[in-house]
Amino acid sequence: MNRKTIYIILALFILPIALRFAWYFPGFDLPRKIATPDYANFKMPEAPISTPQPEDIKQKGGVVLLDYSHINQFKPSEFQAMTDALTRRGARVEINSDATQLESQLKYASSYVVISPSANFTADEIRIILDFERRGGRLAFFTDATRGLVYTDYASGSPATLPDTDIVNPLLESFGISFNSDYLYNLTDNEGNFRNVIFEQFGKSDLTWGLKKITLYGAHSLKTNSGLALLIGSDKTLSSGTDATPGNDPKQGWAASALSADGNVLAVGDFTFMQTPYNTVADNNTLVNNIADFLVGGTRQITLTDFPFLFKGSTTSIFLTSNVQMTAEMTGALSRLQAELKTLDVDMKISETAPDGGDTIVLGTFSPSDDLTKYTDAFNLKLEDTSEFVEVPQFGKLGRAGNGILLFSAGKNSNTIVLLADTETDLTTLMDILSGGNLSGCVLQNNIGVCSIGSGEKFSTTPAPAGEGTPTPTPTGAG
Repeated sequence: MNRKTIYIILALFILPIALRFAWYFPGFDLPRKIATPDYANFKMPEAPISTPQPEDIKQKGGVVLLDYSHINQFKPSEFQAMTDALTRRGARVEINSDATQLESQLKYASSYVVISPSANFTADEIRIILDFERRGGRLAFFTDATRGLVYTDYASGSPATLPDTDIVNPLLESFGISFNSDYLYNLTDNEGNFRNVIFEQFGKSDLTWGLKKITLYGAHSLKTNSGLALLIGSDKTLSSGTDATPGNDPKQGWAASALSADGNVLAVGDFTFMQTPYNTVADNNTLVNNIADFLVGGTRQITLTDFPFLFKGSTTSIFLTSNVQMTAEMTGALSRLQAELKTLDVDMKISETAPDGGDTIVLGTFSPSDDLTKYTDAFNLKLEDTSEFVEVPQFGKLGRAGNGILLFSAGKNSNTIVLLADTETDLTTLMDILSGGNLSGCVLQNNIGVCSIGSGEKFSTTPAPAGEGTPTPTPTGAG
């Protein structure tokens, strides 16, 4: 190999190294400083935390029933902040984990709360809930875009989702409110994440009193055609369903919460804001307290359908009118009634005269008496000793034999129920129905109930004149 060939080989070997060095050569100013962030002065963005304001709490009491029988996507511990707020108001939270007990539990509840359900409500459950609301009971529905049920489609094997909005909307339909199966987001003004949406526009209501800024985390939007929108997003808050404002109108904002026209139904598209630590962000805790006031602030009409939870106080007086005597059978019936009232934490006392106030059970017969009239006049009953019938509004003429009547009067601070029957024997049977805690054998209309307590064999018919049809029986002597 000649020298020229050796030089060419060396040049081909050295030249790439030289070119690489020249290309990446940093210069002779070594060591060189590399620009880094100013960590010492760097501040992480923080959620807006409001200083808790002292609460003016009114002790209202009551029972808040929490639904947990429809595969609800939450844990009861996540409701703790609301439970604490309710406890401070003298109320208690009770869980409904058995749908078959819903009707009996709503009889004494102040409000009913449903959070992110995944199992459909039956037609009978919807009827029970709507009837509860019609009589003044309050309802609160919370959905959450992060809480839907995920399952596997058996046909395709692919994962599918069941949003909680599909379960809640049939219940809200009667109140002109419906959730959208979306989530709200804001790319420019948010609390650290585009789905953590800030709300600064509020509908005027006790529920929004004291609010300046609320943050919701993964909220569904909703619409209402008759109710009041409570939390309203800005023109930068968009829906994942349309990536726009409602109707693409920048003057319209998406609502994340609404109140029904009658003021008894609350719908909120997020649940996370009630949990620790999110309840401490902005004015979220104020909203939690406002919702607690809403849940115990209703005035529910008590009717016979709420039996046996008809009394408000801790003691119920029993008043026997002049036509009722304290027989051995009556004493036994009273003892059974006393035992039933005791299970409801209600004491019973016998009153010799008509009580001036307080919860009262009045015992009487269909024979009119002066001490009974004050309790029956308001119901327009017609009681006559000479008639085999009792005229009852809404029912017409009722046979005295085999029928018992319940009359219920709801007062501001106490309630009264009147039990009437033809004889003392029938009256003790009616009392045992009351003690049994079940009026399923009675026909109830508003505040009047008619119960079957025997047979109507005592009814007589007017005999046909002699010679026409059945002959008139001839009385026989006694001896």
